[in-house]
Amino acid sequence: GPPQKKVIYISEKELASLPDGASVYVLSSSNDSAKAQEPLLPTPSSTSFSNSDPSISTWTSSSLPSGYQYQPLTPLIPPPPLSFSTVPPFPPDFYLPSLRFQYPPPPPPSAPYFAPPLSPRPLPPPSAPLNSLAVNSNGSSLPRQARASCFRNDDSSWRGEFVFLSVRCTPASEFFETRGKCKFATQLMVELENDFENFVLKRREKALIGFPPVDVVRPPLKRLASLDIDNDNRFPVLSKNVRKRLNAKKSGNSLDSFTEADNATPDHLLNAISSNVTSTQQSVVQSHALDYKLGQQKVEVSHKLAHPHRLHPSIWHNEPGEHNSGPACSCKPKYRIGPLHNQFEGETEVPSCRPESNNRDCLYHYRVMVTPTTNFFNHKPTIIPFNGNDYVFDGYSIFLHSPIDDLPPCQLLRFNLLYEFVHVTEEFPDNFTVRALDMLTEYVFKELLELLDLNWRPHGIDTGCPVVHLLPRFVRRLGNTGELLSANVILDYWMRQTQLPLIEAVDLPIIRRMPNSEWSAHIDDLRGTLAWKPGAKPPAIRIDQLDRLSSYSSAPSSSVLSSGTPTLSNFPMLVHMTFTPMKLSLSRDPQYKSVLKNYLKLLYLMVNKPRISAEDRNQLAGLTSKLDSMDHSGVHRREITVELSCEGFYRTGIRPDVAQFALNMASFVTHVRCIMSLKSLEARLNYRFKDKSILHQALTHPSYRRTDFGTNQDHFQNTLTSCGPRTIEYGDKLQLYKKWRKKGLSKMIQVMSFMPKQHEERSKIYGNERLEFLGDAAIEIIARQVNLSENIHLFFMFPDLPEGNLDAYRQALVQNQHLADLALRLGLHKHLLYTHSVDFCHDSTYIYARSDAFEAVMAALALDGGLEVVDRIFGAVLFGDCERIHRVWVRIPPHPLQVGHPDGDREWVLKVPMFKKLVDLEERLGIRFKHLRVLARALTVRKTGFNIYTLGDNQRLEFLGDSLLKYVTTDYLYRHFPRHHEGHLSLLKNSLVNKYTQATVCGELGLDQFIIRREENSLTISSIPEETSASAARRQQNVKNKADLLEAFIGALYVDKDITWVERFCQVCFWPRLVEFILKQEWNDPKSKLQQCCLTFRSLNEDPELAHYKVLECAGPSNDRKHTVGVYFRKDLLAVGVGRSVQSAEMDAAKNALEVHQDSFKQLDFQRAVINKRYRQPYITKMLKKLKSWDASLVDKFVGDVPEDGREGSDTA
Repeated sequence: GPPQKKVIYISEKELASLPDGASVYVLSSSNDSAKAQEPLLPTPSSTSFSNSDPSISTWTSSSLPSGYQYQPLTPLIPPPPLSFSTVPPFPPDFYLPSLRFQYPPPPPPSAPYFAPPLSPRPLPPPSAPLNSLAVNSNGSSLPRQARASCFRNDDSSWRGEFVFLSVRCTPASEFFETRGKCKFATQLMVELENDFENFVLKRREKALIGFPPVDVVRPPLKRLASLDIDNDNRFPVLSKNVRKRLNAKKSGNSLDSFTEADNATPDHLLNAISSNVTSTQQSVVQSHALDYKLGQQKVEVSHKLAHPHRLHPSIWHNEPGEHNSGPACSCKPKYRIGPLHNQFEGETEVPSCRPESNNRDCLYHYRVMVTPTTNFFNHKPTIIPFNGNDYVFDGYSIFLHSPIDDLPPCQLLRFNLLYEFVHVTEEFPDNFTVRALDMLTEYVFKELLELLDLNWRPHGIDTGCPVVHLLPRFVRRLGNTGELLSANVILDYWMRQTQLPLIEAVDLPIIRRMPNSEWSAHIDDLRGTLAWKPGAKPPAIRIDQLDRLSSYSSAPSSSVLSSGTPTLSNFPMLVHMTFTPMKLSLSRDPQYKSVLKNYLKLLYLMVNKPRISAEDRNQLAGLTSKLDSMDHSGVHRREITVELSCEGFYRTGIRPDVAQFALNMASFVTHVRCIMSLKSLEARLNYRFKDKSILHQALTHPSYRRTDFGTNQDHFQNTLTSCGPRTIEYGDKLQLYKKWRKKGLSKMIQVMSFMPKQHEERSKIYGNERLEFLGDAAIEIIARQVNLSENIHLFFMFPDLPEGNLDAYRQALVQNQHLADLALRLGLHKHLLYTHSVDFCHDSTYIYARSDAFEAVMAALALDGGLEVVDRIFGAVLFGDCERIHRVWVRIPPHPLQVGHPDGDREWVLKVPMFKKLVDLEERLGIRFKHLRVLARALTVRKTGFNIYTLGDNQRLEFLGDSLLKYVTTDYLYRHFPRHHEGHLSLLKNSLVNKYTQATVCGELGLDQFIIRREENSLTISSIPEETSASAARRQQNVKNKADLLEAFIGALYVDKDITWVERFCQVCFWPRLVEFILKQEWNDPKSKLQQCCLTFRSLNEDPELAHYKVLECAGPSNDRKHTVGVYFRKDLLAVGVGRSVQSAEMDAAKNALEVHQDSFKQLDFQRAVINKRYRQPYITKMLKKLKSWDASLVDKFVGDVPEDGREGSDTA
């Protein structure tokens, strides 16, 4: 019987030590053993081969230069089905339309697949073909020469990390000559370039001669011409200009009826979806939207699978402008702008370089390095032998037409590892031409990696030079110096490799007689390299193994024998390990996602529940069993083993390290273009950033990190799967996302337990959300960056308007729609980086993205240049088109109390006895006001009315002080809490900027004892009464009055001094209180904390029950109302609260409920446990004691502006 397959995972060392009669297996990771359901590779037997194979076809070859062993490309016949162990990545009910054409016969010899030589000069033959075999006297085959591409066990750990002191190129005087400063190609180099173009770059075009065009065999898919997305339900509705469908029937046009029909085609499926959408426009529900999405995906996938040149149904290829499941861009035409659409502002046509020169006089050279080097430089690198030495692949060099000395590092997230690409200045290499670089780039990126959407020319320009030129670096290390391989050697070696078939037909009889050990040694150089089949889709795949037996039939019909018996194939089988795209795998299946979500939800609820019931355990066991059954069902299988006949495949001499680095070079080039395009934005702002990374971060949405591929996302993933490394070393996902994750109650409690950093520290959190918070919070002052300028400008420009009118103007300036319009004026939409998904097809999403980017850019300006820069730029973008209004905005008038006394009004102390008491307040605070009447106005309450001393009350100063307090608080939190996301920072800000904290500070400073009020027609200074017998409502009103008084004082401090005094005031009086809020976990209000505790009692399949509040009593006069509110949970009364307003009464009720029922809420124990785990109890007691006594050593931790020892990042604690 046929030999049986077995799956055994071994290492390379173990493989080398196997005896001759041992079996050969695929090298893989042991982690895959649990997922291998069927044998992967057969066990070849030396007795199962015949000495001759009559089925070997006769080869016809065109006249080619001597030395090239050409093999014509066989017609791309439909590939054989998957092996018995492979399950198609689609559900069982999914119908794959059958192909409606027959492939043409091979072209006659008169129509050669490859062009005849263009030059009578024959190319020099290879010194010895790498695949040539000779039979020795014993009948065994032996290589005719030593394997040139075999890696010599030299230490290559330096690759990608070592910075050479100097670099020189290999001698190439026959190919290059010096003219002045530059090198120019000789006639020999020009002929080599011409040969490379004809025999390599035009190979695909010539291979497809005789085949019908793809659009004839597979008609283009008719898509909806226009989709209007409804913002409420996000369901596509056909617009009026949708093209009419041909042969659309009114009945029987549902999706199911077409998917079951034998004559279904992608267009039929699309017609069914279109009709289904039209018929249900009046009753749109969420399930319809899901059905539409799934149906559309089936249509797109079936269209993709019907490509006539597809190499294998399970190996995914790339098509221009297409994802695996639909078009690559679904953006509205008005939003197709910016880097995501290959539009970089400021890019113009680049003057053409001299193609046959290295253009040293106009190009700038940099070496691109990556850290860490994990997964980029394998233990078996790509090598080019030259002059008896091996030159190892060491990354890429980049050549630009302008310098990029201020380029920030390019951070890329790959394989749960954060990589950093940097440019390093290095000596300019001599031996290359721009034409050679462009041809090498086209060969690697287009012909092999199939990155069809990659375009490095300015948008809409097809002439001139690309923005960058790339050179693959092959280096030989010589101590601290390096020798770089000249471009002519790379061209020649790669061209010769592409002429060598993977397996020669004449060698098949010899191969079959080889012992297993000799066969393994023979293919050792080929294993792990890329095999190229010009014209196929995809054109190149990684060789994971070459096997001499196959489970497929050799019949022309490519059908599997009914008995399933493995049969002998003419050529060895190329084994390739591939993956189903994530969008089409099990993890994206709606049913699987639903079960997994329920499983994780139930697991989380069980952790937080006080008691776990038997029903919960049974439910968890049922979900676990269901997940296991779906994992082992084979549907949507993620990992797939593919076997293909190696007939028609050619060698490349390239290993996955080149593909891996080249793929990520696309992201690096995009990063370079983005940074260079920021120059046009800086010119429009009339400001040059000292640190461009902060401006780049301000324009980057957090969603961009996972889609930062520099080109079509699916193209990147497909090529990485086909040509990238077989085994990937992944990082620790938990540790990676531990710093970035912001969702979840447990995560919030963990983050909120961190103390502030004593000195400013740059956050590692990705995206512009923290920058957006920097202004969005504090009076909408610095990141909506209008805020400081708005409120201050409005305060001084309208000296007679009350607080309410000023607030109305402020809100009109800072609303999202207005900020989005300002972003358009600045042209920020031309630089935005965000995920290229359907979410940004909605106007509301794009408006929010623009407004947030505007706020973040203003924050970046504040951090890089200060508030003065923000004020200038905001005024210019707001009123720059009207000089008269802009002049009014810029020229801020002084405060009315400062107009008559520009040098101060301290002499009023002697004239007004009431002011003498204010001197005592100044001595108590340690602050001496230049304009004492400004301080007096801050202490004048509204009931006092107008008087000649203060010219009004403190309402307007309160409006200004509230803005200032929020801003300086936000600025401090942004700089000293680098591990906190914007939501966590908002919680800390709200704990500081609230009436209770402000009233406490006011009382400790004694401001409430210097209230200026009118009594018996005279102004006197008195204090806010503290009546022990006062009602709760009255006490809450006193709290509000004290908070307003403190805000007015802060406003007066700014008017008389500047914002630096406000910051110092907050450093002393506010920041130390963060220690208490963090250690006592009092950063959340009682209502929110109670709701979080109630959520832990919910069950899996029921809506979460929340605490609700009910007004029990309302008594008292209208000016002193008393509200009594009860809080209920599951119809049980938890506690009762009293307040002057319903809101304050609800807060009081929630606070009482947490105190009374703290033993029932497990969440409170968890919060206390987090603090006790991070800080020891003696430390907590000591810190709280210092705060209570207002210890000077604790306060000093918050007023230190510069670290004394130069260290950064230490915690305040």
